[in-house]
Amino acid sequence: MKHSIAIAILLASAMLAAPVAAEDAVSPAAQVDSATTASTGAKADLGTVMSSIEASRSTATAIQAMTTVGSVQIAKLSDIVSGSDKQALDKAVSDNEADITGVQAAIMANSALKKQIDAQTVDTSAIVAASIGADGAVTVFVR
Repeated sequence: MKHSIAIAILLASAMLAAPVAAEDAVSPAAQVDSATTASTGAKADLGTVMSSIEASRSTATAIQAMTTVGSVQIAKLSDIVSGSDKQALDKAVSDNEADITGVQAAIMANSALKKQIDAQTVDTSAIVAASIGADGAVTVFVR
């Protein structure tokens, strides 16, 4: 009897934990918040770009998991960053190069997203960051 109760508790715990694990797999995209940028068309700033670069690893994972892509916005860094901010941006890119490469690879592997980016004639190698809004809208930051 004790074993039956223990097994029932374990099964119940596993069933309750499964949705949480699934949420965790998707939540990095929600944490990368330039959702407002993507969904409202508001102009991104250096903080948004830096946050997106720093979150590149989780963004790459989220992009790989995306099955539906909302709108895609292309944000040119030359329109966002100027002056001494360029040095900070270059350092962030350099410090996160491997993760940025992961984002680029994830974009290339996601045919729906790649198709929309290609339609806007963006070279994937120029992408330094991306962010995903809660509505599935994607903002891609390019050099």
